[in-house]
Amino acid sequence: MSASEQPTTPASPTTHAFKAEVAAVLRLVTNSLYTNRDIFLRELISNASDALDKARFTALVDPTLEGQELPAKITITADAQRRVLVVEDNGIGMTPAEAEQNLGTIAHSGTLQFLKDAPRGADGRPEVDLIGQFGVGFYSAFMVADRIDVTTRSAQAGSAAVLWSSTGDGGFTIAPGSRDVRGTRIELHLREDAKDYLDRSKIEGIVKRYSDHVLHPIEVATIDEAGAAGEAAHQVNSARAFWSRSAKELTDEDYAEFYKHVMGGFVLPSDKPLVRLHATMDAPIQFKSVLFVPSRRPMDLFGEDAKHLRLYARRVLVMESCDKLLPPYLRFFRGVVDSEDLPLNVSREMLQEHSSLAAIRRQLTRKAIGLLVDTAKDDAETYTKIWREFGVFLKEGLHTDNAHREQLTELLRFDCTGKDGALVSLREYVDAMPEGQEAIYYIAGESAEDLARSPHLEACRARGWAVLLMTDAVDEWVVQDLERYAERPLVNVTQGELTLPASEAPADAGELAPLCARARAVLGDRVKDVRPSRRLTDSAACLVDDEAGLSRNMERILRMSGREIAPKARILELNGGHPFVRAALARVAERDEDPNATLWIELLFDQAGIAEGLVPDPSGAVRRIQRVLDEVAGVGGQGATR
Repeated sequence: MSASEQPTTPASPTTHAFKAEVAAVLRLVTNSLYTNRDIFLRELISNASDALDKARFTALVDPTLEGQELPAKITITADAQRRVLVVEDNGIGMTPAEAEQNLGTIAHSGTLQFLKDAPRGADGRPEVDLIGQFGVGFYSAFMVADRIDVTTRSAQAGSAAVLWSSTGDGGFTIAPGSRDVRGTRIELHLREDAKDYLDRSKIEGIVKRYSDHVLHPIEVATIDEAGAAGEAAHQVNSARAFWSRSAKELTDEDYAEFYKHVMGGFVLPSDKPLVRLHATMDAPIQFKSVLFVPSRRPMDLFGEDAKHLRLYARRVLVMESCDKLLPPYLRFFRGVVDSEDLPLNVSREMLQEHSSLAAIRRQLTRKAIGLLVDTAKDDAETYTKIWREFGVFLKEGLHTDNAHREQLTELLRFDCTGKDGALVSLREYVDAMPEGQEAIYYIAGESAEDLARSPHLEACRARGWAVLLMTDAVDEWVVQDLERYAERPLVNVTQGELTLPASEAPADAGELAPLCARARAVLGDRVKDVRPSRRLTDSAACLVDDEAGLSRNMERILRMSGREIAPKARILELNGGHPFVRAALARVAERDEDPNATLWIELLFDQAGIAEGLVPDPSGAVRRIQRVLDEVAGVGGQGATR
């Protein structure tokens, strides 16, 4: 948009109402949300730092940007005479339209509901320390101010200054402003109970605690009650890149504060990074990085607005979210990467393809996976937490990253029968296999609890063989990629013939032939086949997938993704040792056309479907069950077999 096309500031003040969600968020923020009011200053400093970063980067590609000669800085002025706290920067600034948009709406949908649903402490207040990630951090200033005036001027050539003002009571005004240079000046008219924020030592303490790592100078100045200037403004933060400091000189508290900064401010009190990586590389490419694995999934892992690592070049932020620094399956990592070898004077598109970026990606991926491997080996409890939150993404890597296939395979964890909810690795599974077990058995579906109760597991359970319980959709591709581990095949207990030692083959296979033949005739194309079962010890029947076809779980996953998959007939397996199956066999042997034999075969088919939560004909199944119950009760009567 050219300067002549820029939205102009209204000639006189205009009044605007906050969006309904903004008004509700304001009530939460000012009355009940923040338990630590100091946070507002960190939020305003963070916003000012972002504005300076944007100005520096935009200047690289836009030579018409105004104010490029200005030294970047943030100034905080405590004006005791007016009871006003001022936070000012000479960053990118805002046009009138941007001021209305950025200060009158919330950047992220669903913010209000998130705040309402946030965990609450003993005092009933939401346990949310800071919510800058949701675009509402600016409003935290209303905790200490009963009026906020924002004067801003965009760095775009020809922009006019604008004054945004609000008392936080439901609306705001926009009027012409007075500012000769680009940037933003925020004046907080402090409440009576917030006058302590005019104390210089308090301000400096907050800056040093929360914003010492901000790369731009933060200066503090004061004006006393008589209107006289106090001591000269001076810089109070170190303005030193956090990642450039030695890990030896940093404490856990230092990393915790930087983690909050990396997470964009959205940090619950219980959200501490599970592990961290502070890496410095000098060859083949020079870069420094600080990465964290959050303790819970960030809300932005999916979708177009997904966040990635921040990329700096010589301590200048060149990309807020760079998706080329780690492979997609490691997108849950959060942090920063800074390189001396990346150019500043190229477009983002060219930067994404720069050879140095590819070299950083290789090294950083190796470091990140190494961190996970070390954690899995040295701190199983922490790694279990990582896996519970992010294991599904690591499984993607097994399918997409052949270079790290061996390491990723060792990182896999699964729920397993007989483990009381504990996760097991493939190595642990194989090491615990009893003599005579030659395969790694698994079952895939929606719920570990339901899978553990499946009749398909009976033969394995009877022999003391554990079965892996796979509940992620990506597991279907994991087993296809693996096929074998430690020379043992991965076998789906719901698919194909269950291979057992030759000495354990069922002796009744031929004896069941008449019942199987009759069942094929009764069930027709509803089944692909009927055969004696090797996998059942307690249940009468189960349905099995053809070894060469799609599993029922894979069909379910494909349907969920929008694919039209026609249901396929499955194999009905019968347990020749079950009393009901023996009785059905006797009926068929006595009289091939016995209607009760037909009814009982239908019930066996119903049972197999019910065990999986799949009943194509629920009303018919109920009628058949009722007919048998009536006969047992001596009521008699006729009922349909279909």
